[in-house]
Amino acid sequence: MDRSSRENLLYKDLISYKPKKWHINFPFMHYSLKFEDMIPALSGGIGKIALVAAFAVAWSKGFSIIDPSFVTENVRLELVIGGLFTLLFSATLAPHTAPPGTLAPIIPLIPVMIAAGVHPLPLGILIGIIGIVISSLRGFNKIITLNGQGTTAGIILLFGLLGITSSLENLNKWSVSMQVPGLVSYLIISGILMYVFLSRLKAKYLMIPLCALIALILSGLFGVYPRLTTSISLPILNPALWWYEKWGIGLGLNMSNFVKAFPFALLAVVIWPIDALAIKKIQEASYPSEAKKALFHMDDTYIVVSLRNIVGVLMGGGQIASVWRSFMIPLATVKRPIAGSALILGTVGILFGLFGFPIDIAVFPPLLWLVLIVGVYMPLLEVGLNAIKTIETTQIAITCLIVGIAINPIIGWVVGLLVENFSLLGTTDSSLKLSKQDKCITLILILIITSTYLYTYSLSI
Repeated sequence: MDRSSRENLLYKDLISYKPKKWHINFPFMHYSLKFEDMIPALSGGIGKIALVAAFAVAWSKGFSIIDPSFVTENVRLELVIGGLFTLLFSATLAPHTAPPGTLAPIIPLIPVMIAAGVHPLPLGILIGIIGIVISSLRGFNKIITLNGQGTTAGIILLFGLLGITSSLENLNKWSVSMQVPGLVSYLIISGILMYVFLSRLKAKYLMIPLCALIALILSGLFGVYPRLTTSISLPILNPALWWYEKWGIGLGLNMSNFVKAFPFALLAVVIWPIDALAIKKIQEASYPSEAKKALFHMDDTYIVVSLRNIVGVLMGGGQIASVWRSFMIPLATVKRPIAGSALILGTVGILFGLFGFPIDIAVFPPLLWLVLIVGVYMPLLEVGLNAIKTIETTQIAITCLIVGIAINPIIGWVVGLLVENFSLLGTTDSSLKLSKQDKCITLILILIITSTYLYTYSLSI
């Protein structure tokens, strides 16, 4: 079958994708499975390990956790829970929802939260409760409609740039500690060349698996290899053991801890629709206009994500959930609907968690950071640049970008909303479409986010 015929077949699957919402859906009966479904599933598995490990490392450093198995066992727990949620919802009961993944943008805030006395358990519970309330009121879709072209482009570019900068910094630190500084240059050059080559071939869905392969090969040439130390095992499913022994901080379920966690929980939930904007835009750009049912449903997705947050943290997990970005971006690129690939993704996540050694391979720094740079953050930059259409949207995007880098990504988003929706730099399509009610909602949102940010900032100084 030639490429055009194969693409037509994939387009037909997208157009005919009409899963039953909140009913049981079966593979081959309600949705198809194709070879292309393997690529997002493997990419998502690798990306999931990397991001959960980053959460676990940040918490362990902040709480001075010395248990050597804390990070790997926390990753194992989150992989299995995430896999089960994906199989239950995105592959069966709600194939119109994106699988619940990991909220990467919140990772840099973990030291600030610990300094403010935030306990992870009340934080995770509050995030889930707030998320369920907003999702039930269909509030996330409304938040998305308030984002114009310039704000969308700016925040997508911001996350892409921050991700690349952070990943390069971590990769350089690792290479210095291992005394292989030249490896970084080879990794980045190879990754960029592969990105260009796969873009020309229209085969970006191979990006993350090939990044992983290149990282392992180049590291091997420098005499550096992953250390396989994690054994085959079930995850630890005893919350008391997690919170009293491995975390060593107890349950922390008192009113004071909930009050301390509230502004950070609200901040995390506000990040959700920003985090989802890029994925939604990539889907819309990749799928035919007739494939509306193949686009993930924002509010229903975040009901699942909210439940995932509550269950995960109650069991002892350290991550904060969001849309599974490292799965959804390749899924859109490879032009597949959610359910079939989610079925494989959930299975892969559970198997990775049970076998253990994939965790060791995926957290190997050259593989981890190259995958994030080339497979996740560079596509964000591309989408952000493609979203810039006019001089006005360029100005708004640049404003959002500068403020986000100088102060905080959330404040960058707030400034973008203010500038674009109230025509401070000239009238845009977004400001013309907004009603007075939408503008009032924008102002309320800006006030809540700004006051929450100022409160959290005052706690950190």
